Amino acid sequence: MKREARRIIVRELEGYLRRASVRRVHFADGSLPPPLMAYVTNFPRLSLPLDGCHTMELARNGRIETVRPTRGHAVFVPGNAWNRPDWTERVEVLTFLFGARQIGISLVQHKGGSELPAEALKTSMHGAYDGLTHNILNALGIFANENPSGPLARSLTESLLHACLRLFVSPEAHRIRKAVRTYETVCLYIQENFQTPLSRDSVAAHFGLAPNHVSRLFRREGLMHFNDYVNLVRVNRAKFLLRNYGMTLKEIAANCGYSDAAYFCRIFKRISKATPTQYRDRNVTAP
Repeated sequence: MKREARRIIVRELEGYLRRASVRRVHFADGSLPPPLMAYVTNFPRLSLPLDGCHTMELARNGRIETVRPTRGHAVFVPGNAWNRPDWTERVEVLTFLFGARQIGISLVQHKGGSELPAEALKTSMHGAYDGLTHNILNALGIFANENPSGPLARSLTESLLHACLRLFVSPEAHRIRKAVRTYETVCLYIQENFQTPLSRDSVAAHFGLAPNHVSRLFRREGLMHFNDYVNLVRVNRAKFLLRNYGMTLKEIAANCGYSDAAYFCRIFKRISKATPTQYRDRNVTAP
């Protein structure tokens, strides 16, 4: 059954990419707390309608929007953001979940008329990320926080679909290199421990690596410096706290691994092009 589910899902994705293109991408964000029955995960997700209409609610710039994506549309939901699908209409949809160490794809063929979808066909690949797929996904995540209009979003999304298909069709040919596995393991460790003191030397010691090797991993596999990645993870968490909790800047800084609130504010502004207070004012709506 697992092999059959994989075969069907790969066939559907191949057919889509042969006969269709991504004409529009809808982006969700985490600017509002998730409502009842919303879907929310720590990892990015991508929904791709194949047939019918996949109506859903999502948050965007502090407002709840209703979108009605059909074939040729896609919905990208970053980690810790949410969407709330309406399953009352007929729809066939592929959903991709980009976990820390695997890619999962589910295929739902729903006849409509009820609040919950039928059981999905599912397949996954552990350790599936190669450098190409990982970097396209990172680019989409960054793009979701900026200006999501224009052709770049469509091109990135379609490129991500082709990269996923490539991995699922020929997993042996694209087996993850040891350096990529090590890089992803270190990234996961940072994501899980960002609130604690982290340095290149301490992370290297934890994994029994040379500090210079850690620096090379981030430059070659992540296309950024080690400290830049740590700050990016911490600032993304700070954004979530700013949107959803009335904590002081000092409390948020401490919860994100910064002992100095002023330094936290400087890093936040450098990455987000806005101070924490400005970001909160723009992304929190009055009750």
